[in-house]
Amino acid sequence: MGQEQSVLDASPARQPAVEIEHFLGILSGHHIFRKIYRAKMFSATGPWRQPSNWSAELERSVLSEIRELQSEKKPNLLILGPVGAGKSSFINSIISIGKGRICSMAGTGERRDVSWTLDLERYTEGSLLRRYRLFDSMGIEPSDGHGFHTDDLTFLIKGHIKNGYRFNPAGPIDKTSPYYRHNPTFQDQMHCVTFVMSAKAIHAGIPSAYEQKIKQLQEKITREHIPRILILTKVDELCNEVAKDITKMFWSVKVKDAINTASEMFGIEQALIHPVKNYEVDFDIETQTNIPLLLALRQTMQYAADRIQKDGDDD
Repeated sequence: MGQEQSVLDASPARQPAVEIEHFLGILSGHHIFRKIYRAKMFSATGPWRQPSNWSAELERSVLSEIRELQSEKKPNLLILGPVGAGKSSFINSIISIGKGRICSMAGTGERRDVSWTLDLERYTEGSLLRRYRLFDSMGIEPSDGHGFHTDDLTFLIKGHIKNGYRFNPAGPIDKTSPYYRHNPTFQDQMHCVTFVMSAKAIHAGIPSAYEQKIKQLQEKITREHIPRILILTKVDELCNEVAKDITKMFWSVKVKDAINTASEMFGIEQALIHPVKNYEVDFDIETQTNIPLLLALRQTMQYAADRIQKDGDDD
């Protein structure tokens, strides 16, 4: 080989000192960059929301509060959201926590461009949802004639639509349908609406057509004086550090920014917006993933119970 030498064969001892210093400088700079990058990912002032300590004791405390939330009437909790946002996965996650194991009662699919849920589907569970009922609905799509029809929302809220109704993207329920309830009682109405959105989609910016439909739905909910809760799913896909450690969620600048954006878009207080990670590819449930899901469920159930109590007081 003569004077030629492979770069792979060269040892640091044979390299000029200046090259070694340059190499070490690159490593040091990379380390500094990583530290700065992580600092920008996380809040410098600490967690922007409590709790900061996600312990098994906290999980037991929230579970206990939820199980003590009982109502003489069974509150109905309506779940709305765009196709692929994770609303059915949210329902499965709640039921999984109640059962103490992963389960898949609400149908989910791999395709993110069409709704997997076609009918109005009611879900109950004997531990967390003993007196409460979750209702899954067809996914919202940006174009007219596809997905959940916005005019169906008023019928749903007022209790006119029966469980099992097959949604029609072309138009709202017809009053001649066997699934149309002509004289709904307060028990048939929806007492809280939980809107599910992808935090990743919020951060990237949703199409204007989606935003227009969302505003239409929000106006209908507000007009009927129904409490609203917003769930931001897929926070682990939004922030790599949160994907590594879900307990860093309330430190993440990206998650906080997504909440700010969603608050402006929906016209809803940040205290009513809950970032969560659904159980989608997991084999077991765990405390750290459970806690934000339970916090969201607790507030939804509390607001539904408040709605029922207010109606009783008005009587």
